[in-house]
Amino acid sequence: MKLLSIVVIVVVVEVFEIGALHRNPFDVVRGCKQYDNVGSYDASLTYFPTTSLLHVGQTQNSKYFKLAVLGSNDGIIRFGESLYPYDKYVIEIVLGGWTNTKSAGRQQYRNASNANNNNQLVQVQTPNLLSQFQPTMFVLEVFNNGTVQVSIDGQDHPFLSFNDSQRIPVNYMTFTKWDKDLVLFYDCPLKDVNAFYNSLLLNCTVV
Repeated sequence: MKLLSIVVIVVVVEVFEIGALHRNPFDVVRGCKQYDNVGSYDASLTYFPTTSLLHVGQTQNSKYFKLAVLGSNDGIIRFGESLYPYDKYVIEIVLGGWTNTKSAGRQQYRNASNANNNNQLVQVQTPNLLSQFQPTMFVLEVFNNGTVQVSIDGQDHPFLSFNDSQRIPVNYMTFTKWDKDLVLFYDCPLKDVNAFYNSLLLNCTVV
């Protein structure tokens, strides 16, 4: 009987291992909120308070968020101090811009008539960063000293990093696009999905 239990546990472990190796790429957005009505670049966008989010990481010096982009190019994040940031500066982060070849960080000023002026702070080469077939998960971290970093989830070093001299706080956030429709996922759980599968494997015990 004990031998049969061991065989059953081995089969269960093998099933979990196969599942871990062949997971659906959309598993990374499990537990995220979906933001699929993404407005155009110069639309009057609706910002939401980051205090309403369930999953906000905090360190002594920063706040960080997980979000994902599904689309061929130009996943754009904006954040700022107020709900209606007109005649004020916001931070704009472009992921996979310039036909999915570059990414950038900017200070953007919009006046009351919605005309904008962009002050580019950094631009880096990021070929094929985004995909229209599977979401790419990012970690956005905003430091108290004005440093802003974006990394691919699971990677140790940011691919985009710049300093905002105005130290614009990440009180409100929104998303926009350039020329192609896309879907953004936000308020994503901070726990790594891989850790979930690993914990299932580790918790398999003989009864």
